[in-house]
Amino acid sequence: MSLPALRIGHIMAATDESDAGRQAVRTALRIATRAGARVTVLRVMPVDGQPNQVELEQLRRWVESDLRPAPDGPEVGYTVAYGLPGIEIGRTAERMRADLLVIGRKPRNRAMRLLLGDTADAVARRSRVPCLFVTAGQEGTERVLVAADGSARAGDVLRVAEAFADQIGAGLQAVTVERRHTGEPLELARMTPAGRTSRIQSEVTRTLALPVAVRHGEPAEQIVAAAGELESDVLVVGCHRGGPAGVIEAGSTARQVIHRAPCAVLTVPL
Repeated sequence: MSLPALRIGHIMAATDESDAGRQAVRTALRIATRAGARVTVLRVMPVDGQPNQVELEQLRRWVESDLRPAPDGPEVGYTVAYGLPGIEIGRTAERMRADLLVIGRKPRNRAMRLLLGDTADAVARRSRVPCLFVTAGQEGTERVLVAADGSARAGDVLRVAEAFADQIGAGLQAVTVERRHTGEPLELARMTPAGRTSRIQSEVTRTLALPVAVRHGEPAEQIVAAAGELESDVLVVGCHRGGPAGVIEAGSTARQVIHRAPCAVLTVPL
């Protein structure tokens, strides 16, 4: 079943007091201003209970004093949830009918990525809402790169990328990766494009009217490299829901890209 068209009318920013959490709110406000959307700022508290006015007021004061939303900026609301952030963030975004979820991700080395309990990974595996993962200091959203593959749902990813770029006024590029056969020289791989790549180029041309850059090698590695070389601000990838927690290095391409990319990553749930 295809995803509905992305219309950014309601953005949820999941935050804490970390630099990445602050960046999630800043990015949500900036995108909302461009897209004409409203923002809900979410704080997940790791205890049982029910939201009350004291905690909501504390959240509001923290955001308004620390991040200073512009007086003429988007409408901003606040909500508090209780439980595990990796579960409650996606659940709350879906319950409140958010069109886009923005969440901070903290840089981690390979050893840390193998640990269980990473919030960004948990949200990516569970969320039915497109998720934009940002790190501290990632300010730009001017250049969007979409990674296309040959799956049946590739068209969904392309359409979400196009709608996202259009609504925030960003430029859009596309890339695909062909796996090389063992021992295959790179020059030979470049000379003999696979039928899969031809299908992808046809799909992208039909959907977005864009040329597709073709790279060869391990998908996550090459997608991340392309984002760096093109100085992309946002990388869009399809993300299959589910899968085991932790062991990110052995997980899906999207889960690996979230933790390796030099820019923000927008995951499209498949």
